[in-house]
Amino acid sequence: MINLILLFVGLAVYAGYGISVLYLLTVTLLSYLAGRLIPRHRWVMWVCTVLQALLLLLLRMQHRLQYPLLIAPIGISYFTLQIMAYHVDLYRGKYEPEKNILRFGLFVTWLPHIFIGPIEPYPQMRAALEERHISGEDFLKGAVRSLWGLFKKLVIAARLGVVVSAISADPELFNGAYALAAMLLYSVQLYADFSGGIDIVLGVSRMLGIRMSENFDAPYFSQSIPEFWRRWHMTLGNWLREYVYIPLGGSRKGKTRKFLNTMVTFLISGIWHGGGYILWGLLHGILVFIGDKFKTKSRALNSTVTFLLVSFLWSFFIWPDTAAVLRMTGSVFTVFNYNIFFAGISGMGLTVGDWIVLGVACLQLWLYDWKSRSMKARFCAFSPAAKVSVICLLALIVLTFGMYGIGFSASEFIYSRF
Repeated sequence: MINLILLFVGLAVYAGYGISVLYLLTVTLLSYLAGRLIPRHRWVMWVCTVLQALLLLLLRMQHRLQYPLLIAPIGISYFTLQIMAYHVDLYRGKYEPEKNILRFGLFVTWLPHIFIGPIEPYPQMRAALEERHISGEDFLKGAVRSLWGLFKKLVIAARLGVVVSAISADPELFNGAYALAAMLLYSVQLYADFSGGIDIVLGVSRMLGIRMSENFDAPYFSQSIPEFWRRWHMTLGNWLREYVYIPLGGSRKGKTRKFLNTMVTFLISGIWHGGGYILWGLLHGILVFIGDKFKTKSRALNSTVTFLLVSFLWSFFIWPDTAAVLRMTGSVFTVFNYNIFFAGISGMGLTVGDWIVLGVACLQLWLYDWKSRSMKARFCAFSPAAKVSVICLLALIVLTFGMYGIGFSASEFIYSRF
């Protein structure tokens, strides 16, 4: 009964986005029926996979059109990959098709993750739904996780977004040091925004008795780009490895084939993010193939270099086209306006108080990523009363220091666009 309630609540919220809910219902029904057919008619998997891949490709590549042919439904990238994986696994004979259409519908339309992920494999999601058990302990842990996500989204990402938006709005004026600042700040903004959204998804799900896959593991502490991709958006990385890289042959057929397989995988990753991110994906593919060849004995140096490389490549997300990205990246090394930078950036929408709050909050984020396991263990050892106190304190901090209200919209997570 509760699954039916959760399904209808999710659809009701999703219906707020207009006709998108009709697309979601149609895809869910057709995918369910296709899944029932695949064990007996294996060609159905190929038809479904090709059609869904072509639709995603069309939606991603139409960004250059003045009048888009189709309007992408919210969350299409996430639930499409989940459905494709479900069909491929049925084709491989990994499990039997789901006979309960309500349970399958909840797998596709589970409200907390449909907008931003994680991309949950069907066996894990089914097990989570079947083994759901709501307890007071899970509710408290889920509440803390959700509030921590809101803290990252509203206190950190929101403030950084003000500065990054001001810099990116006028590339001709704000280049050089400002471009470098935009890249570095955007790295933190994107991480706080995306991982904060995932924290909310995992927290709300746990409050409802459902445990979902982690999507981040302190990625900016990575020692190399390959390690970064093992710790950033982990469920997408797992999907690409399982359904693209390994079927192509992985690293089993020589260095040339490994290079080609890596580049194809990251090409698809770039297309998944959007037609304008193909070069971004290919550059990451090259860095992943190079691997750990340039690691030093200094962990601090390795993580710093990795962070800088990732930050420079996030520039594709900041500026509107590849030409602007190349121009702004080049200005970092050719326009030396660092002498006026600090005076200029102080007037970009944040007060001195905002900068202080932002600095303290970023320090807290860094400390949490560094000591997350020990901090979680300490929280688990707290008494119920102490856990409630932590929840109240986090809620107070978010309400006091979060940025929201007239003239500011925190409703959209950055990765919900993908």
